[in-house]
Amino acid sequence: MNTIITSLINHIKAWNMVWFGLIFWGSVLNAFAGELGLLANNPDLSYLFFLLGLILGLTAKFRGTWLWIPAK
Repeated sequence: MNTIITSLINHIKAWNMVWFGLIFWGSVLNAFAGELGLLANNPDLSYLFFLLGLILGLTAKFRGTWLWIPAK
C-alpha cells in the first residue's frame, strides 16, 4: 500500500503542470464558454475546452514553463 501511495505522489509531482492544465485551465475555459453561451446548444464542447487545458499543460511540461513565460 505504501508503494502505491509513493508511486501516486511521484506521478503527481512529475506531471503537475499537466494536471494543473487539465483541471484548472480546462475549468476556466469551460466557464468562459458557458458564460458566452457556447455550451447552451452543444454541451459536448466542454470536452474541447478541457482538451485545450490538457494541451496547455502538456506543452508547459515539455517546455519546462508556461507559454506566457519565456523559455530559458
